[in-house]
Amino acid sequence: MNKKELEELEKILLNYCYDASILRDNAFKKKKDSIINSLIISVIRVGLTIKEVKDCIEDVNKDEVINLNFFNKGGDLFKDYIKPKWVAFARELFGQRSIGLGTPNAASGEGELMFLFLSKKIKKPTRGDLKIKDEIIELKGDGTRVIGEIRGKDFREKTLGICNEFKLTPNKANLTNLPAVEIEKFQHLIHWQNELSKIPLEKQKKFIGKWLICLDERNHNDSVVKVFKQGSFDHGIFIKEIIKVLYSVMVRNSNFDKFVILGNGKNAKIISKDVNDFNKKVDEGNIIPNADYFRINQSYNIGWYIT
Repeated sequence: MNKKELEELEKILLNYCYDASILRDNAFKKKKDSIINSLIISVIRVGLTIKEVKDCIEDVNKDEVINLNFFNKGGDLFKDYIKPKWVAFARELFGQRSIGLGTPNAASGEGELMFLFLSKKIKKPTRGDLKIKDEIIELKGDGTRVIGEIRGKDFREKTLGICNEFKLTPNKANLTNLPAVEIEKFQHLIHWQNELSKIPLEKQKKFIGKWLICLDERNHNDSVVKVFKQGSFDHGIFIKEIIKVLYSVMVRNSNFDKFVILGNGKNAKIISKDVNDFNKKVDEGNIIPNADYFRINQSYNIGWYIT
């Protein structure tokens, strides 16, 4: 595109952003520039003409670009829910993380600009990522985490107290060499299997139960039953129960109605605010635990990566 065409394109995109409430007329110039630049980059990368941009906006106005049933079923966003004519453009928009949509110092997440631009029924709420009618939707891409409400360093102190109560020996943290009760980490599994073997089964259950309480100050007797269902400590089930607890914390502390794990868009998962629905997906293997985010010597809240 030449300079004149770029100026025309910018005007078209800016007016559309006003019309779709992506931008306000009195928005800061930095905010406007960030969003418009992201849109222009996407247009140029795909090689759309100005007429094609106008055609896309016309299709958006007719609600023909995104099938919003995606937010009920999930799956392959680009294959099943985007009008084929605009899939390439949608893919480019998907990866744009404009600071114009986030806070002044933080970029928006993947997919956010794409959804807002390609459907007028999707809005940007005051809090959260997207709003469709009255539903607040949180978008998560790669590296999705469920986050608790206790800091890593505080969690370490609490679990050390429990370890002392049961007269067990803590492990040594890999990087800091600090004493810790990192039962969640696979590299310390043998240590904790040995420690647990020193006490009777009923005491093992009480120890694990008190460890789980440290996550959110709530009893998790049902989780303990599952962890010891086969008569001994099951580390894999233990991890799943931790993830369930952390998600329940997120639900209590957040205002979202749906939690969307986008990934790269090919196998998106829609998770309701219903904790039981989330737990079922974990048990069935539809939500898979990755690495932990238990920073025992830091002030970050503990969490876990999931896919």
